[in-house]
Amino acid sequence: MDKTRRMTDGSEKTAKSQGREALKRWSAPARGDMITGLAFQLVAVGGWIAISLGVAISVGAAAEGGRATHGLIIAAIGVFVRAVCGWLAEGRFSEAGRKMVSAARGEVLDKISDSGAGLLLGATAGARTSQIIDRTAQLEGHAARWAPGIRLSVAAPLVILVAVAMQSWLAAALLLVSVLVLPVFIWLTASGTAAEARAQQGALDTLSGVFQARAAQAGLIRAFRAIGRETAVIAARAEDLRQRTLAILRVAFLSTAVLEFFASISIALVAVYVGFKLLGIFPFATGETLTLTEGLAALMLAPEFFAPIRRLSSLHHDRADAAAAAQFLSGWMDAQSTRAEPPRRLPETAPVIAFDGVSLAWPDGSTALQGLSFEAHPGKLVALTGPSGAGKSTCLLALLGHAQCVAGAITVDGRPLSKRESLSPIAAYARQTPWLMEGTLAENIAIARPQASREEIEAAATRVGLGGGAGGLDRPLARFGSGLSGGQRQRLALARAVLMDAPLILLDEPTAHLDADAEADLIALIRSLAPGRTILVASHSPVLVESADAVVTLEPRSGEVAHV
Repeated sequence: MDKTRRMTDGSEKTAKSQGREALKRWSAPARGDMITGLAFQLVAVGGWIAISLGVAISVGAAAEGGRATHGLIIAAIGVFVRAVCGWLAEGRFSEAGRKMVSAARGEVLDKISDSGAGLLLGATAGARTSQIIDRTAQLEGHAARWAPGIRLSVAAPLVILVAVAMQSWLAAALLLVSVLVLPVFIWLTASGTAAEARAQQGALDTLSGVFQARAAQAGLIRAFRAIGRETAVIAARAEDLRQRTLAILRVAFLSTAVLEFFASISIALVAVYVGFKLLGIFPFATGETLTLTEGLAALMLAPEFFAPIRRLSSLHHDRADAAAAAQFLSGWMDAQSTRAEPPRRLPETAPVIAFDGVSLAWPDGSTALQGLSFEAHPGKLVALTGPSGAGKSTCLLALLGHAQCVAGAITVDGRPLSKRESLSPIAAYARQTPWLMEGTLAENIAIARPQASREEIEAAATRVGLGGGAGGLDRPLARFGSGLSGGQRQRLALARAVLMDAPLILLDEPTAHLDADAEADLIALIRSLAPGRTILVASHSPVLVESADAVVTLEPRSGEVAHV
């Protein structure tokens, strides 16, 4: 147990370290804007000092029967400077936040481009979208509010403290002593907020994934009259997100209340001292003579001394959100493999694929299967079968560079395929539910080769028996390809393979959810594509397995492979 706890602690420390490094990288492009904005804010603090002194001078002069014009001019200049510099600072900070989010999203999208779509596996489309869009958006507060806020909470009080000390050294001492207890409380608050922020972002990812999955299958949910049940599932996830968001707000409100308490007490102490001193009834000698102008200036400057510290308490959730997002994103990307590359010599014809004692693992190091041996020859249909979790899909993904060969060898025409090599340039790969976009049938087929002519697209569709019916190839498809049956979706995937003239076809459960007639038609179509191509199919279907030229039976985490 102690060893497990140490390993967990070590992993958490590593994740936090990776998150901090990621924050530094992503905030680098925004650093110039943050510094400029901070400079404007310090000038705005100087504007408040001018306002305080101007009002104090005017009141002091009026109390002595003099003219208050000069003090009012100083105060007016301070108002103008504070307003303009505050506006300019907000603009710079907003730009800093935008640049940090852009830097993070750019790195994430570059990583996906380099590593391929395999990087997105392991979560639903909605969850991944939330992680890429929503989590990176959480970084904006780090550059736009937290980073400038933490610096201003140090620099601005020092400037104010000097200004107060020039009016009354004891008032400055009271402010300084009262602020010394705040760092400890801020540290305690920050440690609690970080954990709550991680939980809240995880709940948001879950809700996004659940909602996207239900939205994509809305028609199916209605057909099975499961609207109430699925609505309850979404409501439960939303309630979990609400509870976790409220937990963060409770911490924020608590920290704000405590800081307000300390600030109010400190300001009250300064007010009591100034009042008693001006009345001449302060019980102790302080070694200073306080005038109305000096006392009023000190009182007006005291709230500004605590203003950036007060704001800091409300910014802790920005810090926690950014830290949690960076920790997740950096860990997610670092756990993935590097970019898969095509072999130095791509086969020009259908290749001979051989697995010799192959053990496969995912990029995170987890084992997928062990001791797999088989061969796939051109013109033959090879079926990979076995129970769920045996590694059928992983075998196909290994040829695309999304799973790593950690033992044995995968050869293509007798040449070993290295860990970073991928056959994707010559392979047509279709999952159980092929990806479809909103558009026409022709546009969905053309994804395989965008430069293809209309005649080539029509020939590919005709080859797989697709394109008939109302609208033909110009038939519009709704979002996620709504409007096509399961068999039509698979035929569309095969049309893409024909259009790109792929010598290697990889199919993952192509006959799932098809009725017997549709399954038989699709199997016949797949077999008709076999001449001149190497076809590997992962399937549970007994009918498809019986029609295959070779069958590879896999057992979970086992080296026993039976050839039929």
